Amino acid sequence: MNENKISTKHYIIFIYAVTFVSLKIYCSQFITIGGRDTWICLIAAFILLIGIATYLLDIIARKGNYNINNIFTIGLSKTMGNILLFLFAIGLFLSSLEAAMVEANCIKTCFFLPTPQWYILLFFLLPSLFLIRKKVRTILIFTTINIISFIVNCLILSIFSEPYKNTKYILPVFTNNLTIGNYFNCILLLLGCISSFAISLPYLKHLTKADNLKKHSLIALCTIALYSIYSIIGIISCFGPSRAANLFYPEYTMSQRIQLGGFIDFGELFFLMEAIVGLFLKYLLSTYGIYIIYKKYIKNDKIYIATYSIIIFILASLFSKNNYILFNILKYYNYSNLFFFILIPLIAFTAFSMKSSKKA
Repeated sequence: MNENKISTKHYIIFIYAVTFVSLKIYCSQFITIGGRDTWICLIAAFILLIGIATYLLDIIARKGNYNINNIFTIGLSKTMGNILLFLFAIGLFLSSLEAAMVEANCIKTCFFLPTPQWYILLFFLLPSLFLIRKKVRTILIFTTINIISFIVNCLILSIFSEPYKNTKYILPVFTNNLTIGNYFNCILLLLGCISSFAISLPYLKHLTKADNLKKHSLIALCTIALYSIYSIIGIISCFGPSRAANLFYPEYTMSQRIQLGGFIDFGELFFLMEAIVGLFLKYLLSTYGIYIIYKKYIKNDKIYIATYSIIIFILASLFSKNNYILFNILKYYNYSNLFFFILIPLIAFTAFSMKSSKKA
């Protein structure tokens, strides 16, 4: 296969890599609003996401145009299309920044408290300097290997933490004293978080053909939805909604409870791997997505990658220092995703579909 071509089965690897890692790492932000009913709000958010994703992918499959640059500029005027494409790229930049900030803060908060964030970020960003210049095929292989290890790691952690869960913490439902506004707010925040699915859209450019694109993507999103709902229920049933909402990284604390035989204590290892691998993949794919969109305008790869990494390094070092400031930023980041990853693609893809239908 051509080094720059992927199949629909390959594409779902990218969907797995970007959609739910943030939800797992800092789920307390959503539990703070939704309480024990957060998992119900998550079901609603995934129903919306699957509907939106199916609509977008259906347009691509029917029209046979997989290049996101063309989709944005054909449906709208070239100027307006490029403006929206630039805004979408800003969303990708913010996603890469989010991954770097959370990685640095999480590793420092949970494992290496005396270590400064900038030192952690060096080990996070340096490997990406090597990978971003590679072909899509190399990115795919790297992502495939790591997402398999990530998923296996998540499953093992879920199995080992099962004895520490109590379903009384998630029942009864709808007795949380939440208003309709609280539920709506929680659903929007969750939808903004999982809308990072859109990070995978630039990679459609490298599809050989769109046969079974909707089918394979729908299977991927449904499995992600099932596991994410199970994961949120697990966190709430382990601590209760009040305690889970007051932990920065609840899954880390849950992993600390794991013991086998009364003397083997190694649960933190699974969370450490989950955070490093998952967030690095999200950073890599967000950054490479921008590279795909603007590759023809980038004259010098080395200068672009170095400049981009330095900007991320400075901003992530600055904003990851304080947990409270970081989590406040993350809330607005997830809300902003509704604009960058939901509204903008919907406008561009709808305009493209209408314009293509008129030409036909």
